[in-house]
Amino acid sequence: MKKWTAILLFSIYAIGSTELDQLLRLPLLVKHFIRHKEENSGITIAAFIKIHYIDEQPYDVDYEQDMQLPFKKADCHCIILPSLLPPPIATVYHTITPARQEYVVFNDSYIPLPKKDTLFKPPRA
Repeated sequence: MKKWTAILLFSIYAIGSTELDQLLRLPLLVKHFIRHKEENSGITIAAFIKIHYIDEQPYDVDYEQDMQLPFKKADCHCIILPSLLPPPIATVYHTITPARQEYVVFNDSYIPLPKKDTLFKPPRA
């Protein structure tokens, strides 16, 4: 059952989203060939294909039927592919001016030293 469901769903998808739906028009091609065969019994399938698909199509009595033959004109399919694109990176083009701040620098040449007695004192018990 799953196999037949998969085949059915794939067939619906393939016919709907590709040019395989043109194959459904093959009976029109056969009927049109039979009609041409009745009018001209010497026409072959190759000549029929050449007249309708290779040569330039003149606007004649059966022009509308000629245009309904399979693969005669392209169908426009709208294919929407879901895709998630990241948003574009915003570029900022303004200059940032640094804040003006005055720094105080102490430049004293006198560095006070601690008293020698307090620096090297033995521990008391």
